[in-house]
Amino acid sequence: MEIVFQIFDGAVNVVSFLFNYDYSGVIFGLKIAAVPISILLVYGIVYSVTGTGRVLRALHIGEAPKSVPFEKPKNTEDWQKIMERGRSADENERKLAIIAADTLIEKILALSGYAGENLGERLKKIERGDLDSLDDIWKAHLVRNRIAHEAEYKLSSNDAIEALSRFERALKELEYI
Repeated sequence: MEIVFQIFDGAVNVVSFLFNYDYSGVIFGLKIAAVPISILLVYGIVYSVTGTGRVLRALHIGEAPKSVPFEKPKNTEDWQKIMERGRSADENERKLAIIAADTLIEKILALSGYAGENLGERLKKIERGDLDSLDDIWKAHLVRNRIAHEAEYKLSSNDAIEALSRFERALKELEYI
């Protein structure tokens, strides 16, 4: 039992010493040591952040995926060729321009991750809030369907320009041109 009292008395003495000790010298020393330690830690944080950025850039992580992996100058030239065909006096050239524009939109939507066997199926899966020009694509696609499925369909110059303008709005929204 005496051992228990000695341990208890020793613990009381240690607690008393800790409460009554003059820490002013120790705190001053800790403050002086904290400055270089803090500088080293801030340097480590900056080094880690910049190193992580370099690694992510090297791995191409952290970059927003581009919606369409095409080059704009070439895209603009290709679209201008389609538009020239669409302004042609020859009705067959206008029809081919509409079909080419429809095919182009279909490929872009497929590359953008919209699933479906054809453009019509892809368009059905797109929500209105995801693509502002959705109605324009639908209307232009219906002109393409008439060309493809109605042998006697006559495509006027105005209808061709209107359909191509609708496709053009969608291509601009999709950042193709």
